[in-house]
Amino acid sequence: MSKATSPHIRAAISYAKSVVSGRIRAGRWARAACKRFIDDLEATRDPDCPWKFDHNKAEFPIAFAELITNVKGAGAGEPIKLIPYQKWLLANLFGFVERKTGKRRFRQASIWVPKGNGKTTLAAILGLSVTFTEGEGGAEGYSAAVSRTQATIAFDMAKAMAEKTQGFRQQFRVKVNAHSISQAGTGSTFKALSSHAKALDGLNVHFAVLDEIGSHKTSGIYDVLITATGKREEPLLISISTATDNATGVGRQVWNYTEQVLGGVLKDERFFGVIYAIDDNDNPFAEATWRKANPGWGTLVQPDALRSLARQALASPALQAAFKTRHLNVWVSANNAVFDMGAWSACADPGMTLDSFAGEPCFAAIDMATRTDLAAGTVIFPRFDAETGLTSYAIFSQAWLPEGGVDAERNPLYVQWAATGSLAVTPGETTDFEAIEEWIRDIGARFDLRDVGYDPYACMQFGQRLRNDGFPAKEYRSSTLNFSEPTKLLDALMRERRIVHTGDPVLAWCIGNVVGHYDARSNIYPRREDIQKKIDCAIATIIALGVSIASEKDGGGYIYTDRDLLVF
Repeated sequence: MSKATSPHIRAAISYAKSVVSGRIRAGRWARAACKRFIDDLEATRDPDCPWKFDHNKAEFPIAFAELITNVKGAGAGEPIKLIPYQKWLLANLFGFVERKTGKRRFRQASIWVPKGNGKTTLAAILGLSVTFTEGEGGAEGYSAAVSRTQATIAFDMAKAMAEKTQGFRQQFRVKVNAHSISQAGTGSTFKALSSHAKALDGLNVHFAVLDEIGSHKTSGIYDVLITATGKREEPLLISISTATDNATGVGRQVWNYTEQVLGGVLKDERFFGVIYAIDDNDNPFAEATWRKANPGWGTLVQPDALRSLARQALASPALQAAFKTRHLNVWVSANNAVFDMGAWSACADPGMTLDSFAGEPCFAAIDMATRTDLAAGTVIFPRFDAETGLTSYAIFSQAWLPEGGVDAERNPLYVQWAATGSLAVTPGETTDFEAIEEWIRDIGARFDLRDVGYDPYACMQFGQRLRNDGFPAKEYRSSTLNFSEPTKLLDALMRERRIVHTGDPVLAWCIGNVVGHYDARSNIYPRREDIQKKIDCAIATIIALGVSIASEKDGGGYIYTDRDLLVF
């Protein structure tokens, strides 16, 4: 098949370009995913790129899907007709391969789309295609979900498709059984999985689709499936879901990881992700917003049906929450992400160095949540602009971790950051206070260090030693009163491009992990959703801003102005 005679691929590329250009309206993460696709296509022109785009492999799953009989909706009994966003998804997932081996690039996929946009149909098609057409010996394909009942939805659809598509069964020697689909010759099978993670040991997964991962309260099944792909040469695990109100489950963790990859905070060349959702400032009851979140608008998603649901939602707060999650892909929870990672990324200047601030006033802070995990330090340099009357801040962060904590099973990011030098690894199993004190002393020697903030709960003796040596160490207790104002200030500063940072990946990860909610008095306290999602570097940054605010209020210098508060 030549590139010129591949209408499906032309449609996929055209769709991505239309989203990026704005001709097709989409949310920020869908635009980011389409831009990644276009950028990756361009990168493959370089012979040194580890990937290439194989038009035949991109075309096959699309052509395969359109030979399968539809078993649901108005088109039941007719061949499936994919719409542009679905063609783009499949071309992206399967078109990029290793240049040297031709094996699949993406091993994990995270697809988030509002209900009604054909995600279950897509999951069923992929179950048949990946399990039975790739020639994998003994391929194990699974439909998994939070319950076996949910898992059988995609399986039952795949089963009905196989039953209705005689040509598929004959060509690939597939047999439809009561509780599985099997293939003669390769011994491959596709089936629904039990919801009990402990009963899933011994799997050897070639393909799995984890349906409605947003509803999973724990990571048990997800972890088992990832581990079970380890023995295959080119496995594929797809999480496909709509947002829910379960903001503490593994689904929200996968969503956040997807945002970080799409936002450039994390680099994961084996991970494909896309999120179709509205943006923060969109009106949830404007029809233009509904089009933006639903890529199947006008074909899979019927406008009249959504209009009716919206009218009902306007009359009921409870229905509003359901409308936003199901049809706009919005997480509805007491705690939401505090910081806009797009705004944060836009403030990065990787070329900025500490040396360029020699002798300038600065404020520092330390956060040490435990003695066995991440510790963080931040130093900020305020620069007042007399012309605008506003203060901007340069931020530098340092993270430390005991060598006993650098464990791929505990957190693979720690291993990556230790290797690149983004994370300072200290000897032993517990926090090395001497290394952190040495960092503070170096800051004090090179710059005009005005204050060092620290939480006395975690490091009382640490602060006392600094004060004994003449350093301006200041207790900064972890209360809403202390944290609300600098947290809101940090959010405002990044949105107004009045901070600059080096793009440090550990700091970015921590910033992206911060959640919270505003109380009746508009106060906010930064939190994390679970124990694995660290926020230490973010807390150190907030404390550093806090002590700079306190310094201004105490008359310690013209650092912070009333005009800064107008953004709130």
